[in-house]
Amino acid sequence: MDIDAIRPAISGVLGGIIATWLTARLSRGLPHSYNAKSRDHLAKHHRTAIGMANALFFVGLCFGVALYPIGDFASTDHRPLLWGFGLASVMPLLSLWLVSVISGRDTKEAFVAFAWGQGSPLWATYGILGAGVVAFLFALASLRG
Repeated sequence: MDIDAIRPAISGVLGGIIATWLTARLSRGLPHSYNAKSRDHLAKHHRTAIGMANALFFVGLCFGVALYPIGDFASTDHRPLLWGFGLASVMPLLSLWLVSVISGRDTKEAFVAFAWGQGSPLWATYGILGAGVVAFLFALASLRG
């Protein structure tokens, strides 16, 4: 077996191991409460918003991957990646806000509960999702030309 053929698999496994280790390490430093409410209380209270946001994250990723064969894009075209990462970031943020507004719950608490539910600090979760929002704006701009 040629090393060039399995190099992406090795890279993916190593990246997964590093990401798992980093998430476990960062999650130890998470606060135990927000606005005098425990992490468990926030997770239960905003369960619907968190579940919806997680589902929409994967829908966005799948949409980006599906665009390559469905949209007849070349494997080197970056636009489906922008759409996938962008939608995987924008849709969860919108769903957290919308579910909280409709249910009459604190939106800020929902965003905190979502980040903690991912096992990461707020800066990590929303830093990545913020980059996805930028990717979404570039994807929208790619529609013009």
